[in-house]
Amino acid sequence: MNDKQRKFKYIMMVIGIVGVLGTVIPNLLSTEYAAAEKTVICLSYLVGIPLIVSIVYGIGKKILKG
Repeated sequence: MNDKQRKFKYIMMVIGIVGVLGTVIPNLLSTEYAAAEKTVICLSYLVGIPLIVSIVYGIGKKILKG
């Protein structure tokens, strides 16, 4: 893995972690939703965000390889 790919990998990991923490934690702390609604929202974010980040990472990796 060359330097560009390594930097891209680290950036995508940070975006994924910030995305999960930035959406799940506030929803867990929100008092306007019932527990079942919080569960559905958090699970969908925990599955959806890493999936999107991995797709973008795969596309970016192919672009960087040329």
